[in-house]
Amino acid sequence: MQKTKLAINWIEDKQPTQQGMYFTAQRYPTGFGVYDVAAWNGEQWQLDASINVVGWIAFDDFLKNLDINWPVSDQKADEDFKARYDANKEDFKPDGFVEVE
Repeated sequence: MQKTKLAINWIEDKQPTQQGMYFTAQRYPTGFGVYDVAAWNGEQWQLDASINVVGWIAFDDFLKNLDINWPVSDQKADEDFKARYDANKEDFKPDGFVEVE
């Protein structure tokens, strides 16, 4: 797999204002650092207290920067859904909501 360089505009030195999942840069007391997804509950990171979040970005903003192909082994599900949709177009709601049973 080829590596792709992705520039992240990290938010640093302040905490998120909304609860949610965030892509984070974390520093451990040992000095090692990792990238990981972490939850913010509105007051604190849901991580061990010894882990320092040194930068973060909203997870949905992170994903907007990616164009990742879907696993080939699961693409049959898309084909099955499209076949059901094409066969029943008139039953689908005009607002775009689709309920699958």
